[in-house]
Amino acid sequence: MSDLRALPSVDQLLQSGPVAHWIERFGRPLVVDALREALAGARAGMQSGQALPDDDLLLENAHHLLEAWLTPTLRPVINASGVVLHTNLGRAPLSRAALEAIQQAATGYSTLEYDLAKGARGARSTH
Repeated sequence: MSDLRALPSVDQLLQSGPVAHWIERFGRPLVVDALREALAGARAGMQSGQALPDDDLLLENAHHLLEAWLTPTLRPVINASGVVLHTNLGRAPLSRAALEAIQQAATGYSTLEYDLAKGARGARSTH
């Protein structure tokens, strides 16, 4: 049990070289969570007989956790199921024209509920 006291604290690990960059990239709360989880894994390993990991290994494990948590898990697939709109494979792909219309509407203001001729509030249904 006394070996567990040899593990660094989260605060000590936060002062380590690469961690400042991680905080800029991932945000402090997520970095702290990763460090805590890496320390918890080290504690569990030590309780089952593994040696005390050095700080570099703890940091490496925390970095792997950060990368894993932030790596998207959705992957493109080919729908060869025979079901035209297979909802387990996402939704129907949008046409290029639909994507361009979405991009145009989403990247600026529009007259969604504004009547330019009257200079007052309009209705969505006019579009």
